[in-house]
Amino acid sequence: MQFLKLTEHEFDNACNKIPVSCFCQSSSWAKIKKKTGWISYFVGVKENKKIIACALILGKKIFLNKYIFYSPRGLLLDYKNEKLLKFFTNNIKKFLKNKGGIVLKIDPLIMYKHHDNSGNYVDDGFSNQSIIDSLTKLEFEHNGFTKDILEDTQFRWSYCLDVNKPMEEILKGMNQRARRCIRKCEKYPLEVVDVNKNNIKDFKDIMQHTAERQNRFDRSLEYYQRMKKEFGDRVKMIIIYLDRDKFLSDFPKDKLFNTVKNEKRNKIPISAGLFVFDPDRLNYLYGGTYSHYMHLMAQYKLQMTMINACREKGLPIYDFGGISGDFNEHNPMYGVFGFKRGFGGYVVEYIGEFTYVFNKLSYKMYNIAYKLYRTINRIRFKMSN
Repeated sequence: MQFLKLTEHEFDNACNKIPVSCFCQSSSWAKIKKKTGWISYFVGVKENKKIIACALILGKKIFLNKYIFYSPRGLLLDYKNEKLLKFFTNNIKKFLKNKGGIVLKIDPLIMYKHHDNSGNYVDDGFSNQSIIDSLTKLEFEHNGFTKDILEDTQFRWSYCLDVNKPMEEILKGMNQRARRCIRKCEKYPLEVVDVNKNNIKDFKDIMQHTAERQNRFDRSLEYYQRMKKEFGDRVKMIIIYLDRDKFLSDFPKDKLFNTVKNEKRNKIPISAGLFVFDPDRLNYLYGGTYSHYMHLMAQYKLQMTMINACREKGLPIYDFGGISGDFNEHNPMYGVFGFKRGFGGYVVEYIGEFTYVFNKLSYKMYNIAYKLYRTINRIRFKMSN
């Protein structure tokens, strides 16, 4: 086996053939992160001229010549091959230590245990505890079985839908409320439009409104533009518009009649989403809906449009994205889970985040500074709202 740096082309070709790959293990993601000060390395392992392991590793300078490193949803390899795992991680450690690394974080896209639709463990289901054990033996510290959606760099819990079956069967698996909302949104004059340079401001405005409603930060307009540019056809950005004139003509008794009547535009932006295609799934990355137009159920139109797009591409999985691992109805994030569960999929729990520390003192100093930075930003955000 040979450890080596890879070109962008070599890396992109290799990572798409490894089952645990995703869009944030790509040269496109490296280019997006470069705009916010992250450097990138593409590394891998070759055996008999074939790349059998690879990883995008991002790095950010924090002080002097010290760097924090992160491999988003990496590393990419067969984790059951302990010989390969040990060889790859040991060489990465040497490589990054020579680059001034104080810490390396990884969070592989590997499921931990089998869950049902409600988040309960399936008694005779699979378990990847052995992979956690292998990584801890290699001196990686496990961040734990976190449940809060914000505790890790990437979400540890997700909700997925198997779309590799007839649409009639998919609809049958949904709960009554979801099916009712889908029927309701279909009766309104809602139109699906791709995002372009002329309407991306509509997209951003919906996202900003949703972020403020949920008391969180939104991405910048430039970020969304970069996603569209760097990922090309791999990214799908859409907006759901309401036809004002047709609505006023066909729904004179609807409770939103006066609200729609007061709108100046005939095409009213209602809901929007950003989605990324992976080799085995379609990822729902960002989405939003104007709160005063929730009654139109455009968010269901958004999801059904992209579930159909996923099926047309022949992909087996539609990934609704992050949820909380706390399934108590009193959890503030339970509504997100409830919405996604309505589509009849299943809960996914990933093995989580792992940290390898090169320099304990430097890493401790960084953690203190980072927590202070996050606290100050939260205070500023609350004050601005």
